[in-house]
Amino acid sequence: MADYIQISAQISEATRARLDLYSRETGLKKGRLIEDALEAHLDALDEVPAEYLIPHRVVVDAATWERIVAEIDRPAEPTPVLREIMRVDAD
Repeated sequence: MADYIQISAQISEATRARLDLYSRETGLKKGRLIEDALEAHLDALDEVPAEYLIPHRVVVDAATWERIVAEIDRPAEPTPVLREIMRVDAD
C-alpha cells in the first residue's frame, strides 16, 4: 500500500465549487480527484517537450492590460498574408 501525505494549496472559490460538484456527481472523493488530476498533468508534462508547453494563464501588469483592451477595441486591418491564410476556397 502506498504511503500518503497531506498537502495544502490555495484555490479559487470557483474551482472549489467545481471540485465539490464533480465529487458529488461522480461519488469520487476529492482527494482521489486531485491526485488523479495531478498525475495526469505531470504525466503530460513528462511527455511534451518544454518548448511546446503554453501556459494556460498569463499575468500582465495594468499598463499591458490597457494596451490589450485598446487593441481589442480598435483592431487593425488584416494584412494581405492573413487574408490569404483565412481565405476559404469555394469548390
